[in-house]
Amino acid sequence: LTLPNTHVLHQDIAKYLGMAAGETKKLPRDFPSSTTLVFQLGTNNWQRQGEFAPGSGILHEAHHDCFNDSIEGAKCFSVYPSRKQKQAQLSAHESDRIRIFPLEHDIPICESISPVSTYRWHSMSDAEFDAYRARLAAFCSAFIDEIEAAHGRPITHAIAHHSFLNPVILCDVNKARRAAGKPQIPFSVFVHGTALKMFHNELAGDNTTEFPMRFTPFVRTAVDGASALAKAVNVFIISEAERQKLLAVYEGLATPVVLSPNGVNQKIFKPTAVSLEAVLACLTTKPYEGSDLAPMPLPTAGFSHMVVFVGKFADWKRLDCLLRAAQLYEKSIAEDGGKVATLVVGSGPPEAQKLYMDLAVELQLQNTYFVGPKPQPDLAAMYSAASVGVFPSYEEPMGMVFIECMACGTPVIGADSGGPKDFVSPAVGALVLETPALGDDKDRFVSDLAKTIVTSLKEDWKSTKGGNALALALEKFSTLTQVKAMAKSWGW
Repeated sequence: LTLPNTHVLHQDIAKYLGMAAGETKKLPRDFPSSTTLVFQLGTNNWQRQGEFAPGSGILHEAHHDCFNDSIEGAKCFSVYPSRKQKQAQLSAHESDRIRIFPLEHDIPICESISPVSTYRWHSMSDAEFDAYRARLAAFCSAFIDEIEAAHGRPITHAIAHHSFLNPVILCDVNKARRAAGKPQIPFSVFVHGTALKMFHNELAGDNTTEFPMRFTPFVRTAVDGASALAKAVNVFIISEAERQKLLAVYEGLATPVVLSPNGVNQKIFKPTAVSLEAVLACLTTKPYEGSDLAPMPLPTAGFSHMVVFVGKFADWKRLDCLLRAAQLYEKSIAEDGGKVATLVVGSGPPEAQKLYMDLAVELQLQNTYFVGPKPQPDLAAMYSAASVGVFPSYEEPMGMVFIECMACGTPVIGADSGGPKDFVSPAVGALVLETPALGDDKDRFVSDLAKTIVTSLKEDWKSTKGGNALALALEKFSTLTQVKAMAKSWGW
């Protein structure tokens, strides 16, 4: 494949790949001509090069690896954005299959809070949004051209992660292919919860400063007056709770909507024979940015139980409710002669970090520790050593953290709403009665949450429910099971 001087896009790509303009770059022809070629476009970064990733980025990477490693005859290629990660730092093997879409700003996000960004789609001007769209479509087209030239065949199927811009991008790619006389690429859309939250915030109309009505009309008419999802082969949702939310945005959608519960990498998330003390000994506190406090090692002695929370510091994750519950369950467990450690794993913007850490001080929590975001192997060790995982989100779209925790043999507690309703039963944990709306009936919710956590610790759910949790995760929530079902839906 030659990248000529005459094409500005190809000049940019050549520069990005460290090539001279006009230089020939060939991808290795290491697969037979019968190889099924899959192209994935992600919205969030993968977890590498020292950058932590949100759930959709982790899932995208897991799908990519699964197609390549476990689906016979398939080869998967992926694009994802990052400001921090560099193409040149990928291994030669990775570089053939992955393109990092380079940004000069943080990754645009649908919500107000993300562990990796505070740069919002709504903060973009129309010109900035249009330029981003055009540049990403051109970037994807160039990579697809490389793949097809190297393998002598067109892409078999593409996947757009998130229901916002990426399906539109794949339609833009197909429009350019039509103009060039190239075959269309059939594609599917994998819906993640944050984009739907953005659309529903716009439709609610109660926070027009942060969520003015802008992108809901856009996605409904972005491709020749219709939605990009209407052009897809099918649309995957991660829980039944998301189906009506999706259809409220994409009214009259005739494209098949298929339930595809998230799977986890069971090579990482599995029970590990690690003690509570050993896990605590490897951790230090992570004070908020600008704090006068220095990171401190965690105490390790005397703990009989450990509660783990993993999540971004967004209001709907309800970390504040867990902290208020900790004030109650720390006291209750202490009255019985026990001692419970609570690990808060995750992060958010500096103001959110300060908000929750100051709340822990105000509540005079004795054994609650903020340890920052952690890579997946560290999470697996924490889940394995924990007595229970607690994730009290309001309307959690799916709950990858629930599945990760269960896959490590640990019971889970959440709220009776959203995706967890599909799989959290009394056999594997508990769901606390939900509130009418986020922020309503908070005292009752906190009290119920604390009582449920106390019960889980005193009744030793780890012993009585942990095995059930592991069995359920192994049976229904592996990445391989999910990817095979996706491929089957395409007639493979």
